[in-house]
Amino acid sequence: MKRYTIDDFIVFTLWLFSFSVIFSVTVVEAALLLTLGLLLAKRYRDKTLGGIPRALTGHPLFIPWMVYLGVCLLTSITAYYPYKGFGQLNSDFLKYVCLSTLLLAVKKEHLSALSGFYIAGAAVSALIGLAQVAHLFPSVYGEGSVRANALMNAVRYSEVMTIAFMLILSRLVIRTKESFKGEHLLYKLIALPVFVSIVLTQTRGAYLGLFTGVMAMLYFASPSRKKMAAYAGLMLVTAALVMTLSPAMRARTLAMAGQKTADTSENSPTTGINIRMGLWKLGGRMLKAHPVFGVGPDNVKKVFKKFQPVQIGYFETWGSLHNLYIHQAAERGILGLGALLFLFGSMAAFALKRFRAARSPYTLWALCVLPAYYMMNLTEISFQHVHTAFAIFLALAFSAAAEEEKI
Repeated sequence: MKRYTIDDFIVFTLWLFSFSVIFSVTVVEAALLLTLGLLLAKRYRDKTLGGIPRALTGHPLFIPWMVYLGVCLLTSITAYYPYKGFGQLNSDFLKYVCLSTLLLAVKKEHLSALSGFYIAGAAVSALIGLAQVAHLFPSVYGEGSVRANALMNAVRYSEVMTIAFMLILSRLVIRTKESFKGEHLLYKLIALPVFVSIVLTQTRGAYLGLFTGVMAMLYFASPSRKKMAAYAGLMLVTAALVMTLSPAMRARTLAMAGQKTADTSENSPTTGINIRMGLWKLGGRMLKAHPVFGVGPDNVKKVFKKFQPVQIGYFETWGSLHNLYIHQAAERGILGLGALLFLFGSMAAFALKRFRAARSPYTLWALCVLPAYYMMNLTEISFQHVHTAFAIFLALAFSAAAEEEKI
């Protein structure tokens, strides 16, 4: 009978993390804490705990994260409601704990299995989303819904599936040393329902993000651009076929290019656009009133009516301005926006450096999913949500652990 070691249990918790990040905040946070606890226990047993601070402080993302967290602390102190700001600080610190834990725990020998569990989670989630649209499975949007969502917000679902799809695409573009017979066919079979589920979310921000990620992969996937271009062409054909079958979906998507009206009724295809325009203008007023420190992290909803007496859309108050950059500027002022851009730029620079050092599907994933993610944050505050932030950190950890593969 095999005797399991702490290393084995760390791998098990990483498997759970990779699979559940698609589905459950509770499970993925539990998996993260278990991984951290086991990692600390292993380091204590091996008498290498002292190496953790050196590993963290020596990482290229340490200073950007400390700047970001420091600004969050400062703007929490100056917030309208400091207790709300400190609550957001806890969330931001948890993100740093997640990234640090994954960077310490994920090793090159784990990557094949971890990516398999992550992609398996995406495949299961895609099938649930497709079943919802076919009315074979309950949807949080009701029986008549044609938005895939896998029992979460459709926008959040589209974002996590887009991040996962970028890994599948990178695995198709670059073969790994661990590739098994039929792996390419398997990933092609999985890619189809995952991609269709993204289309069926009817989330325009995810469409823009995916387009940005695919364009980045077309640029960086040399000398496999012909293969990548063929996949991009298949995606366009598939999306066109899906939208041809759904006039409502087509109208919603094309509303981005149409004439904008003041319509914010619940069933209008321009509702989301017009509400966002109103929220972005509100964010500008908050920034103008508090240009340096903002109104405070997680304070937007608390001070909403102070800056916006007239209702926007179908809610009296909103907690999100539906644009991460405007939202952080309104919450944390120019300091906060600068810290966020410094962090995002440093993440992109790290991913580019890793790709140049070791061209593999995992470094390609991190490098190309980041611009997609930054684009999606133009219409949402995705970085402040566990589902998407943890998945991006997984990509960075994969990139850090990857070795050279042939393209």
